[in-house]
Amino acid sequence: MVYINMDSFNKSINESRGDRKWEDFDTIVCPDGTTIDMVKLLDDQARARTALNHLMPALGGLLSQLQFVYTFRVKTQATDGYNIYVNPQFTNELDLTGKTFVMAHEVLHCLLNHLRRGKSHDPYKSNIAADYEVNSTLVELGLFKDSTILKIGALYDEKYKDLGYETIYSMNPSDSNNDSMSNSGQGQSGNGGGSAGSQQKNPNESKTANDAQQAANDAQKAADK
Repeated sequence: MVYINMDSFNKSINESRGDRKWEDFDTIVCPDGTTIDMVKLLDDQARARTALNHLMPALGGLLSQLQFVYTFRVKTQATDGYNIYVNPQFTNELDLTGKTFVMAHEVLHCLLNHLRRGKSHDPYKSNIAADYEVNSTLVELGLFKDSTILKIGALYDEKYKDLGYETIYSMNPSDSNNDSMSNSGQGQSGNGGGSAGSQQKNPNESKTANDAQQAANDAQKAADK
């Protein structure tokens, strides 16, 4: 799971079919031939969103301002600070807890301002450092267990607890799991394939869970205005 700089990313990321997007179809066929029930996936995503709002209501303010774009151009999920790009196949294979975790993960990339903080850094290493900060924060907030994060294949290491992105980046973090979600690099993995089925239906370090909670509260207040 990553954050992406849209300056270097094809903005036709949603791979719409004419004026229709993947989420406009009842079923779609993935590049490997797997069929996905998009009606069920969108319903599951709505349930994950409700669960996340229940776990941390303050996140709802920012979450409501982000657009979800379903695309095969990202390997897992990614964000540019305005949109959350969702690989339908990856997301469909997650259980409700997994879907909720990934959604929270992408929102925290936005709250922790990783796109700006990592702008001058190596993209691959920057995404790894950002993932460690995000996932450690989610554990510190008590939203998810480290075992849940590791089971999904995401990055977590206790040695990065209480450390911010800049410090983690300076420690030259590595992706110890070749199948981890950080391997999507700049979010450009995937071949953009798939076919439709039936008719439509801060440079300054800001680590600690308190920072994320405050940022979420601020986002909620802004959304309520």
